[in-house]
Amino acid sequence: MTDLINYRNNEKKLLTEISNNSKPTLVEVRAEWSGGSHLMDLIVNKIGEEFRKEVRIVRIDFEVHKELLNQFGVISAPALLLISKGQLIEVIKETLSRRRLEKIVRDLVTRNSSTNQENKPGR
Repeated sequence: MTDLINYRNNEKKLLTEISNNSKPTLVEVRAEWSGGSHLMDLIVNKIGEEFRKEVRIVRIDFEVHKELLNQFGVISAPALLLISKGQLIEVIKETLSRRRLEKIVRDLVTRNSSTNQENKPGR
C-alpha cells in the first residue's frame, strides 16, 4: 500500500505516477480534517490488502493538491479516482461502504484485464 504522496512542487510527477501503470489505480483523496477520510482510510486499507496484486493504491492530500483535483471536479475530501490504462474512469465524491468499494474495485480489475486481452498481439 502506498502511503500519502506529497508532490507539492511536482504535480506532473504525481500524474505520471498514477497514470503510467499496467495495474489499475485507486487514488484516495483525503484530508486530515475530514472524518469521512478517516473512515475511507480504514476501508481502503482493507481493499488494498484484498486486491494488493491487482490494484495499485495511492493516497494524496486534498489540501496539497486542491488545484489539480479541482480540474477533476473534486472540491472536497474524501474522494476516489479510478484510473485504468492511464485514463480516468470515474470520480467518486462520497464515502462508500467496504462492500460497495469492493464491487467497484472488482469491476475496475475486470475492465482493466479485458482491456489487456484486447490489446494483446494476435487479437
